[in-house]
Amino acid sequence: MVHVSKLLKKFKKREDGQAMTEFALVAPVLIMLAMGILFLGYFVYSHIIVVSAANQGARAGSALSADPDVAPYEVATTARTTAESTLSNGLNISYGQVDVQMGRDVSVSVNYEFQFAISLPGFPSSHTITHTSSYMAWGDG
Repeated sequence: MVHVSKLLKKFKKREDGQAMTEFALVAPVLIMLAMGILFLGYFVYSHIIVVSAANQGARAGSALSADPDVAPYEVATTARTTAESTLSNGLNISYGQVDVQMGRDVSVSVNYEFQFAISLPGFPSSHTITHTSSYMAWGDG
C-alpha cells in the first residue's frame, strides 16, 4: 500500500501537460482576436478606397468643368471613369456604384457593398459604405 501512495504523490506533482492545456484554452481566443483585427483592417481599407474614389472623381470632373470648351457629358464621364478606376484599384468593382451629379459643382457619390468574410447569425452579411464628394471649379464661369 505504501508503494501505491508514493506513486500517486509523484503523479500529482508532474506538470508536463500544463502548458499544452493552457495553450489549448487560450489559442482559440487569440486566433479570433487576430482574425477580428484583420477583418477590421480590411473594412477600414475599403472605406478609405471608397472615400478616395469619390474625392478623385469629383476632383477630375471639377478640373474639366473649369474649361468652357468641355461638354458637361465629358465632365460627367471623366468623373465617373476616374472614380470607378480608383475604386477598382483595391476593391471588387462589381459591388460598387458611382453616381455623378452636375450643377454649380461636380458631386460624385460612391456606394460600395462591403461583404463580411464571415457570416454570423444575428449579424448582417454586408454593409454599404457610402461617400459623397463635391468640388466646385472657381473662375470666371
